[in-house]
Amino acid sequence: MVANQSRENDKQKGGSSSGGNKKNEKLDGRPKIDTFNNKNGLAIKTYAWEVKNPVAILFLVHGLSGNARFEYLRHNITLVGYEKAILNDADNFYIYKGSWIEEFNKKGMSVYGLDLQGHGLSEGWENLIKHVREFDDMVYDVLQFINRVHDTLCLEKYKSNLNSGENSNSLHNNIINTKLPPFYIMGQSMGGNIILRLLETIGKSKDITANNNKINIRGAISLAGMISIEEILKKPSYKYFYIPFAKVLSSAFPSLRIVPPLEFKKFPYINNIFEFDKYVSLRPVTCRFAYELLRAIQNLNNDISYLPKDVPLLFVHSREDSACFFNGVQTFFNNVESNNKELFALDDMDHVLTMEPGNERILKKVTEWILNLSSSS
Repeated sequence: MVANQSRENDKQKGGSSSGGNKKNEKLDGRPKIDTFNNKNGLAIKTYAWEVKNPVAILFLVHGLSGNARFEYLRHNITLVGYEKAILNDADNFYIYKGSWIEEFNKKGMSVYGLDLQGHGLSEGWENLIKHVREFDDMVYDVLQFINRVHDTLCLEKYKSNLNSGENSNSLHNNIINTKLPPFYIMGQSMGGNIILRLLETIGKSKDITANNNKINIRGAISLAGMISIEEILKKPSYKYFYIPFAKVLSSAFPSLRIVPPLEFKKFPYINNIFEFDKYVSLRPVTCRFAYELLRAIQNLNNDISYLPKDVPLLFVHSREDSACFFNGVQTFFNNVESNNKELFALDDMDHVLTMEPGNERILKKVTEWILNLSSSS
């Protein structure tokens, strides 16, 4: 998901430019902010909005160009109809109150998110924004993050039980056997592809499958998932240039940026919101990243049989999605072999579902879906 603008600096940005403004810390709900190093040594920024005694643990994955706070918190803007947004305060841009994350917290869910590599405050491959070595590296980052959260929660419970004299097990046994609330994963756009690809990766690997029994992923939600972009690929510029030469450009000029960005026309104010966020890069992706996005869609569809049948799936998608097309999602949904799957189709929205008019209806659907599954776990 990208708006039609660009930034001057192509290097990955780090740190906050809020100048230590206390208001900015308060408005985003004061998440616990942490960093871990992924398997390639990149520093990945993470966020946690936790509640006491959660009924569920929810992991959020953002889309292309976005970041964790950008896509699931509200924004400090004033709308002028659907045509335009006016920025109120760039240093206090993310607002927790009235956001999706606040609603999840109110319903008893602890929420965790991360800035994918090359996005937000996370480092990018070769120190570049929107540039990756391989698409699946982001999938493994999310899986690593989920495991870190799981082990941290087990450790906290272990310490609590020790203090109360209730725990005689070793720390290792505690991490393996501790019962935690069910885990859910949700991704928007590219993030939707990532969470489905994560499940396929679990299905393909015996070691990771055993690990999933430990971390207990009990459901996955794809919001406008990057499952099909076939209509975009029919455009002459893609059909006759970008697609035929994608692999060559990826190898010969991996950091070159030539693929045109998208512009959202159904709700033009969405483009303004992208422009306002200082941690959103509006430059095109690199040729390497563009090629990896194409491969990601192909790999997701090729490996559909590896999706675990016992993990419930919810697909939320608009028939009018201008970026990731509905018919391809419907075909994918029909081909998924699952004991519990649902396609929640929309008629009056576009692609950036968490920010568009009507997003409250989706939030209600997702919340009820998770709580119903959690109550039966």
